[in-house]
Amino acid sequence: MSKITVYSQEGFGGRSAEFQQDVSDLEEKGFNNAIASIKVIGEPWVAYYDKDFDGKQRVFEQGEYATLDDKGRFSSFKKVTADLTNPEIQMFEHINYQGRSVIIRNETNLTEIDFNDKASSHRVRRGVWVLYEDINRRGSQLIAFPGDYVSNYVPLSFNDKASCVRPLLQRP
Repeated sequence: MSKITVYSQEGFGGRSAEFQQDVSDLEEKGFNNAIASIKVIGEPWVAYYDKDFDGKQRVFEQGEYATLDDKGRFSSFKKVTADLTNPEIQMFEHINYQGRSVIIRNETNLTEIDFNDKASSHRVRRGVWVLYEDINRRGSQLIAFPGDYVSNYVPLSFNDKASCVRPLLQRP
């Protein structure tokens, strides 16, 4: 069983709600832009800044998050249900899958392979991937699901920004 519990105050205080299924509009649940701490049990969840799973994204894996840097900004949640085994993503230097490309199968700081701040499109072959704006899992995130063919990062405000990528891993 996978669930996410949200709280209106830091440190797991105030009002709370528990979700076991995707929530496309937190406003309907009374928690739009009102979440200050989170607990996750089981599989990861993706939080979106806008309703209907749109806008900026942030992944929450199993654990407790007593304080959130981006508290109060979430408007929808999606549970990660994809197969996380044998992950693989192909990243391209230019939009529309053009230019130099790299195939990545494990966590990689893109500075190590001369691909830092160069990616403009990707194809996810397997697994769920988190692309970070900065090395060492820092900065804005872009979550990529199996079968995602994203031909252009420009509309996502992520063009030439990826510096680190990692697959979400299956829980033991």
